[in-house]
Amino acid sequence: MIKIDAITIHEFRGIRDLELKPNGTNFAACGPNGTGKSGIVDAIEFGLTGKISRLSGKGTGDLSVAKHGPHVDFRDKPGEAWVELTVSIPSLGGKKAVIRRTVKGVNAPTVTPADADVLAALETAKRHPEFVLSRRELIRYVISEPGDRATEVQALLRLSDVGKLRGVLQKIDNACRNALAPLERAETEATKQLTTALGVTQLTKAAVLEVVNPHRQALGLAPFTDLTPATPLTDGLATTGSGATSQPLPKAQAASDLTAAKAALAALAVDPFVATAAGLIPRLEALAADPAAAAGVKREALLRNALDLYDGEQCPTCDTPYGPDAFVSHLKEKLAHLKDVADQRATLTKDMEPLLTAIHAAGTSLATIIPYGAQLQPPVDSKPLADFKQVLVGRYQQLQALVPLEDTRAVLAVTYEVATLTPTLDALGDAINALPEPTAQDAARQFLTIAEERLIQLRAARQAHAVGKEKSTKAARVHAVFNAETTKALEAIYTQVQDRFSEFYRELNKDDESAFTAKLIPSLGKLGFDVDFYGRGQFPPGAYHSEGHQDGMGLCLYLALMSHLLGDGFTIAVLDDVLMSVDKGHRREVCALLKASFPKTQFIFTTHDDVWLRHMRSEGIITDKNVAHFKTWSVDTGPTEWTHDTVWDEIDAQLADNNVSGASGTLRRYLEYFAGEASHRLRGRVEYRGDGQFMLGDLLPGALSAMGEGLKKAKAAANSWSQKDIIDTVVQREAVFAAAHQSANADQWQLNAAVHYNPWADLSKADFMPVAAAYKALVEQYSCPVCKGMFHVTPSRGAKEALRCGCGDTNLNLTSKPST
Repeated sequence: MIKIDAITIHEFRGIRDLELKPNGTNFAACGPNGTGKSGIVDAIEFGLTGKISRLSGKGTGDLSVAKHGPHVDFRDKPGEAWVELTVSIPSLGGKKAVIRRTVKGVNAPTVTPADADVLAALETAKRHPEFVLSRRELIRYVISEPGDRATEVQALLRLSDVGKLRGVLQKIDNACRNALAPLERAETEATKQLTTALGVTQLTKAAVLEVVNPHRQALGLAPFTDLTPATPLTDGLATTGSGATSQPLPKAQAASDLTAAKAALAALAVDPFVATAAGLIPRLEALAADPAAAAGVKREALLRNALDLYDGEQCPTCDTPYGPDAFVSHLKEKLAHLKDVADQRATLTKDMEPLLTAIHAAGTSLATIIPYGAQLQPPVDSKPLADFKQVLVGRYQQLQALVPLEDTRAVLAVTYEVATLTPTLDALGDAINALPEPTAQDAARQFLTIAEERLIQLRAARQAHAVGKEKSTKAARVHAVFNAETTKALEAIYTQVQDRFSEFYRELNKDDESAFTAKLIPSLGKLGFDVDFYGRGQFPPGAYHSEGHQDGMGLCLYLALMSHLLGDGFTIAVLDDVLMSVDKGHRREVCALLKASFPKTQFIFTTHDDVWLRHMRSEGIITDKNVAHFKTWSVDTGPTEWTHDTVWDEIDAQLADNNVSGASGTLRRYLEYFAGEASHRLRGRVEYRGDGQFMLGDLLPGALSAMGEGLKKAKAAANSWSQKDIIDTVVQREAVFAAAHQSANADQWQLNAAVHYNPWADLSKADFMPVAAAYKALVEQYSCPVCKGMFHVTPSRGAKEALRCGCGDTNLNLTSKPST
């Protein structure tokens, strides 16, 4: 993975032009809602992956990067909307690269240098868009449905293909198993066809040899002493003549086939066929009479068909995308509720099997004799037989399907009287009987030829059935082994993740949940998630824990998943307002966790809470330099930052337009921001407000007194250590600060600290300009002239020991020499 050194954004989303320099370390963007923070997140995601999460997924309609990635004023100029990221690649020894991606060329970014190792590293980052996390995505890991959680977690861990393969194997297993019955039936029918041709009742080697050898002897062929799979019954037949007979239709075989067909048809009109069909009718009627049961049968049939037809990606009935595990689990759960109906259906299907066998036998027999009609002279019209065969096919299919129940009942109730076929059958019989009797050699030749044809068919049917059984056995075994092994592997992964998650959460809540444990519970297509609630038992996170605790859990689970997935490759995470609802009592612990457990990860935060920003600063997770503090946003300018230089330029521009009211508002808002920062950095005393709504009158006095007291302590400390040069420096600074303080008349804010009142708005331009200049001079007293960073005191708690800047040019000792 990578780290980001610099971000340049141009006409992208709500940003016109913006450059940020995280320098490969943690970075925070802070500002009120609507000031453009999320635009930075979108830009980073787009730069590395070409996608924007908030423009895709559920509820986004027709939103897209192509249409809505560019700034609204550049929606017709996608080539001019771009993001450029300067990155370093830790796995390549910190090697630098620049990736520039335009909306128009979203799939063809420019990479410099385009070295193979750089491209590979960027491709890895592209494959892991989960480095961007918003609260919307965070909470789905915690309180989502088990099926949804399984999908999300497996997608993050790159385990989705496991589920897809499991679905494919399930489908293969089902298909192989379902194919066995037709293969078995085909073998049975081929056996009957051969026994009919041979005129035997039992298909044994001895019986076959007994009827075959006399015909071979009639042709002067040697009799068989054995019969192997490689032995053709017609072996040597070509030496007895041309091989052709004077009769195109074998009389004896045709007569035998006709007799077999009549018998198969007659079986449909007598017991046990009739009795079985009659016995099933009342049971079907009872099932159909119960609306719930009847609907259940239909639903159960639909669900089973859906399972068989599922392609591993989407439901075959409604086209809804489904992961394999989730789909199978979803349908099996529904089928479980239909167990009674399923049992009744299974019993009916089993009891219907003799009917299906008889109908199939009749249809096969008809299929054998139907072609004879065209071979006779004169031809016999076999259309009535072909029509009835199609009727049998329809009835067979309906009995197999079972639903609709009304149609199945009608099939069972219909008469199978074959009287209408008698004329056609008799005509075939008469025509066959009228055929001249073949010579002994012709009869023998016909017998062996037909027997060989049907023996080949039987051998093929047996082979197909044997292969089918072998496939089914292997498919079932592979499916079972794959399920067992992947389940074992997934359980091991989830155990590691849950232990890491529990460790992180205990660290966050060590004050009251030091014994916390959690359990990820995988099952087919689902991932249950139970957590300890103060030793009272394991429950879903949403059962008793607060929303703040749930957000903490979501963060910890995300970190556990990412560290498992990427290990040392987890070098960047963009947390978009993720930490906002973590309860305030544990915010410092969150900072400490990120700092201690992920020292190699660059975190880029967005937050609209200044308090959170100060927590991160005070805990050292971000530095003063690595903050972008936004004040406003407009569609024309994009986000604007609170910076010492730009705010005075803005005020000057407003005054140039004679907009005193606007300039006064800008000055006040900036001073509120500045006074808050100064009070925080210098640990100034500010009266606490429960609503967190601090105004300038609340903040500025604390900032002023903190600086004054700091300089006073620095002078006293220098005196105690006899550091004359430092004393002179501090005295000079005190004098400049006092003059600036007096010139700005800053103490006026103490007069009405609780009322948000701005008297500057009523001043003229000429009167206001000195006010702005005075406050600019005052603000400058809080910053280092070298590094431009604001002064701060150390440490962040306890006795103040030093007043210093970030570069160290200013470093005033505040600790006096102990008295002796």
